[in-house]
Formats: sequence, C-alpha cells, structure tokens
Amino acid sequence: MDRDEVLAWLERKGSRRVADGMARYGITTGWKVVGVSVGTMQTLAKKLGKDHALALALWESEFYEARMLATMVADPQCVTKSQMNAWVKDFDNWAICDTACFCLWDRTPHAWEKARQWAKSPREFTKRAGFALMACLA
Repeated sequence: MDRDEVLAWLERKGSRRVADGMARYGITTGWKVVGVSVGTMQTLAKKLGKDHALALALWESEFYEARMLATMVADPQCVTKSQMNAWVKDFDNWAICDTACFCLWDRTPHAWEKARQWAKSPREFTKRAGFALMACLA
C-alpha cells in the first residue's frame, strides 16, 4: 500500500465514537483525527511490515492515526537523529510520544543519546520522550 491507500483505509476504518473517546484518555491533538483504534492500526502495521519510506510519507500527512501508524512501520535502523528531532517537535499528546518511544525509538542506535538530551528539555512532550526512552531502555 502507498500513502494514499493507507490514508483511505484509515478513513474507511475510522469511527466518530473512537475519535470522540480519545479525549477521555487525555489525547488531544491539532492533527486530523478519523477515529481508528490502536489495535486496528497494529493489525494494519503487521500487514504492511517495515517500510521506512511509507512511514516518512505517513508522518507528513498530518493525520493523527497516520502518524501513529508511521511509528509502527518505520525501520529503526533507518531512523536518523534529525528525523527523531523533527518528529519529537510535532508531539502534542502522550499517546504519540509514548508510541514512538516504545514501538520505534527504543530500537534505534540513537536511543540513549536522545534520552539524555531530551530529558533536559523544557518542552513537555520532548522531556516525556526522554524519560519514556529511558524507561524502555532500562
């Protein structure tokens, strides 16, 4: 599947009930939300396998679910420090932060360096990413 096919799939699987329910868990975002559960995204991620180019394209889409899926299909060995820095700047909720850390960044060669660097950040979700990475790596 390419980016457009994945976005269309997400929109078909989306549910207003799921989208509205995100707020109950403190998940708010400025991105477009279609309401796909994490379990449904994980099922698709397994079918897609690792595809770093697709992950980069999905991140650029500015769909919440596409960005979550991007963290699941990105190849940890292809992740660069500058990609990590760019993505962490986009974090605006705990769910995307934690998913990136627990599903992707903890497997990169840059994890320890970024954990130490980000833990000192004054930015809420950058700091959280630093501590989440430390928890993953401990």
